[in-house]
This record gives sequence, structure tokens and C-alpha cells, in this order.
Amino acid sequence: LEVVRNVLLYGPPGTGKSLLAGAVSHGLQATFFNVPTSALLSKWFGESARLISTLFRTARQRAPSVVFLDELECLFRSRDASPSGGEHQVLSTLLVEIDGVRTSEQVGPVFVIGATNAPWLMDKAALSRFGRRVYVPLPDAAARKSILEIHLLRKGHQLEFPLDRLVDATEGLSGRQLAYLAAAAVEQMVAEANPDLPEAAAQGLAAQYQIKTRPLRWTDVEPLLAKIQPDTSPAELRRFETWPSS
Repeated sequence: LEVVRNVLLYGPPGTGKSLLAGAVSHGLQATFFNVPTSALLSKWFGESARLISTLFRTARQRAPSVVFLDELECLFRSRDASPSGGEHQVLSTLLVEIDGVRTSEQVGPVFVIGATNAPWLMDKAALSRFGRRVYVPLPDAAARKSILEIHLLRKGHQLEFPLDRLVDATEGLSGRQLAYLAAAAVEQMVAEANPDLPEAAAQGLAAQYQIKTRPLRWTDVEPLLAKIQPDTSPAELRRFETWPSS
């Protein structure tokens, strides 16, 4: 049975693609290389290709390993966009490395997990290297409830309103936005329950101050909900859902 070693995660921003990659690495008990695109891009000709080669050589030496590359559309730009000679070199180097050329240094598999918020911008030859493509959608109602439970109930916060009310009010929001909403609501609650905290901090008494809390009220979250707009429009969602046929 042939194992697919290159996987592409695509979908709206903030849906936890990097968390999924980390979970896969943990499950495989593999060395995890979480590489931001900016770390591989350099203004000096040839430097990006050298960094990419060094990354994969290290991954082979520490195999089994998982190399996670985020924002792949920045590295794998379509050649139809007339890239420069330097960009051609970066693309060629990445394609060679992702093909998984074995060396005497390698003692285990190297898995490559890529993530992109715009798969339609990627080079077709690059896309062909990923044997499996997984759509990571926005969280549905059940997922939103789990995320809010993690950031609120499991952290010991109580609610004066049904959690399902907040779940219904957050349709279309990403996991990242839900985490922000929960943190901001708690911050609002703490600020209201401790109006004298800034004065205590100014007097150097913050270490002795006992933080007071109370259950979260709908008035803590309602103003935040009015300000938060979904990061992904319905048209963009349809494009994700129909790619690559669109």
C-alpha cells in the first residue's frame, strides 16, 4: 500500500490548518517543521533556494518528520503570472525537494503538508505534487460549539445565556475569530468587574489585587458580534467549495 506523503490543506483563513498539521505530526511522533513562507523568501538571488534545500536536508536527517509550509500560494505562484528568474529557481527547488529525493542521510519518511487560502493561484505542476487535497471549511454549528466550549467553559467561565445562542450568532465566523470573540468578551467582563484595577496597577499594587469575575452576560458579547464580520464572503466560500472544477 503506497502512502501519500504530500497533502495540501486548503480553505478559508483561520480554520486551523496549522493546528491540523501539528496534530498529524504529533500523531506520527515525527519532528515538526513549522515553516512560515517569509522564512524561505529572500531578496538575494539564490538565497531562497539554499534555505529550502537546507530545510529539507535537515528534515531528512531528522526523519520521520513533517514539513508544514503555510501560504503556499506565495511560494508556488502560477508560472502564468510571469515570475522572475529568482522565482523560477525557488519553484524548481521546491518541486525537487517535495518529490522526495532519497539520500543516504534519510532514515525515515518526510511528509510535506502544505496550506493555502488561495489554491487557484498555485502553479499546476506544484499542485500535482500533492497526492491528496483536503478542504478545511469554516466551522459548522457543532464545531463552533466545541470551539467556544474550549475557550469559555473549559477555562472556567460561566454564561448567563445559553451557549447555543452564541453558536447561532456566530455563523460564518472562522475558528480564529471565535477565539478572539471569546477572549475579548472575557476581557470586557474582567474590566467591568474590576473598575479599580487600573488605579491599583498605577500604584504598584497589581500583584496584591484579587481579580474579581462574574458570569458572562449577553451584553458582553453583543457589541463584539456587531463589529465582527466574516473574513470569507459567500462568493469566496463557493469558490473554495467548487475548486478545482471552477
